Amino acid sequence: MNQHIQRICSSLQGLSAPLSDDAVRELLQELSEYEEELRGYERFEEKSYCRNRIYQNEFVDLLLLCWRSSQRTPIHNHAGSTCGVYVMRGEACEIPFAPSPVGLLIPKAAIQLHVGDITISADSDAHLVGNFAGPAQDLVTLHCYSPPLTSMRVFEEKDTFFARYEEIIDAASSSGCYHVEL
Repeated sequence: MNQHIQRICSSLQGLSAPLSDDAVRELLQELSEYEEELRGYERFEEKSYCRNRIYQNEFVDLLLLCWRSSQRTPIHNHAGSTCGVYVMRGEACEIPFAPSPVGLLIPKAAIQLHVGDITISADSDAHLVGNFAGPAQDLVTLHCYSPPLTSMRVFEEKDTFFARYEEIIDAASSSGCYHVEL
């Protein structure tokens, strides 16, 4: 661990409670000043985004996530934890979800996050984060979970607006109201 990152992590050893949203934001901004030191934690995988741990204690977990083009999380929440994400390099897309009146999760927006942007989500906030930039455009994000993420709900397709999507396509195309190009 390099000297600046080590100093910051050492200061976290004295925590006696999880961090507030503002403290998560401040910690991410402070860590981001040492991008060269953080490069030592970068590791990419071809099949999925890669979570690389920087530091963890009872109240905080710091990770550097590395994403290739088209890699993304499933729709998930943070079950009792606050999650802060700082974009170090590239462009992230966050899609927050909310329950609809029929109980299915629907996207609220597609938010483009650029270098220096921070997003905070907590507890039951459901979202998806990904790198939808073109080929060879990697994404590196710095994450702080407070307290550390020990469980989360991953939503299945049946929980979202995509539920029964093939049935919807079949019904629409067989009704005579839609014409499917072959």
